[in-house]
Amino acid sequence: MIFRVLGSLTVSLLITFNSHAKVKTTPNYKVLEVLPLPQEILETSGLYCPQTNQAFTINDSGNKPIIYTLDQNGQIVSQRKVDTKMRDWEALTGDQTHFFIGDVGNNNGKRKAVQIHALPKEQGSSKVTTSMISYQHNSVKKNENLNHDFDAEALVNQGDNLFLFSKSWQTGVLHIYKLNKDQPKQNVAPISSIEDLPGIITGGDYDKQNNRFILVGYELKGLGSFYPFITILNAQLDLVKSFYVPGFDQVEGLCVTPNGEIWFTQENGFFSSPKLVKLELNI
Repeated sequence: MIFRVLGSLTVSLLITFNSHAKVKTTPNYKVLEVLPLPQEILETSGLYCPQTNQAFTINDSGNKPIIYTLDQNGQIVSQRKVDTKMRDWEALTGDQTHFFIGDVGNNNGKRKAVQIHALPKEQGSSKVTTSMISYQHNSVKKNENLNHDFDAEALVNQGDNLFLFSKSWQTGVLHIYKLNKDQPKQNVAPISSIEDLPGIITGGDYDKQNNRFILVGYELKGLGSFYPFITILNAQLDLVKSFYVPGFDQVEGLCVTPNGEIWFTQENGFFSSPKLVKLELNI
């Protein structure tokens, strides 16, 4: 989260990315639906949609550790409290048996390790298994708030592994980490890095139909001026293309439904309201 109102105190940050990325401005998509989200998930920060008519989302820091089930209209149909502490939940994904919650937010850069929580999908099972993830070459003492590369908001399940995508405030270079689902402690280095992006990545998923990663993020050009974009990587994590998605604001989570639709969430902000957006890609 970039903007937050705490009582009468408003904290605002002005961050500008100077990107030289070649970003397409011609339409590569069709907006299918834009739906308001309930007040309970104003700070939606992750999205996972294993079914065509259902999605799961979470809030970020300062909220309760709950996974919300949404229907196809973006309305909450159930809640599941997770028996673990929340520091800064930013991502949600899953496989056939488990949800994976990314407690990976690290805006100030002071976390020595972030966490991935695995929760069985089976109702009634509350046992949470946590993996501690530390970054190689992360110098916590040297990191400055919103001026380092050891933050993340996108976690993607693909096959037997999880992929964590950095939110690189300092360089704008996307770093991609491959994680083991079962290893309790991991010290990781990027397996790939991508320079030509217009801004920071905040969500993503794997498109099984087309064997590619779909990521969402935004470029900041001024106070509250968000320019959302979508980035496509192939299965080998090579950049295919990026394009802006104008008309939206602080985008957070993204998922690909089994029928190939792209869903993403927008959190509440000074100039926007929480939304669920459905797209059809023409790529």
